[in-house]
Amino acid sequence: MVYRRRVQFYETDAQGVVHHSNYFRYFEEARGEFLRNLGVPYSRLRSMGYEVVLLEARCSFKKPLYYDEEVTIELDIKDINRYTFSFTYKVTVDGDLRAEGFTRHCVVKEGKIVSLPEEIRTRVLQGRSA
Repeated sequence: MVYRRRVQFYETDAQGVVHHSNYFRYFEEARGEFLRNLGVPYSRLRSMGYEVVLLEARCSFKKPLYYDEEVTIELDIKDINRYTFSFTYKVTVDGDLRAEGFTRHCVVKEGKIVSLPEEIRTRVLQGRSA
């Protein structure tokens, strides 16, 4: 899946460079849009009693992002099993790689890690091949 956004001024530091913490927000935006496009937005998962929990996150910064650049975030499913699923991210501007990221998640219900609901697992796997 490809998600596009423009860098906002408030996301930058005094030098006009995107602060490193914002990359994780970009990943979350892309992930949320991916799930929404599959018909299982976070709001639906929550109404079913599930919470998606972040277990691991990392980012490798290649080159800075600057105010007003149009950023493309390519999201791919790295792995999915009974309890966890993970994504990779490539952040580019006009094809120029700026960062690469990874997140791993699980689903929690009533405070306990549970197996991924079959509907969610199926839809995420369908998104992998799309």
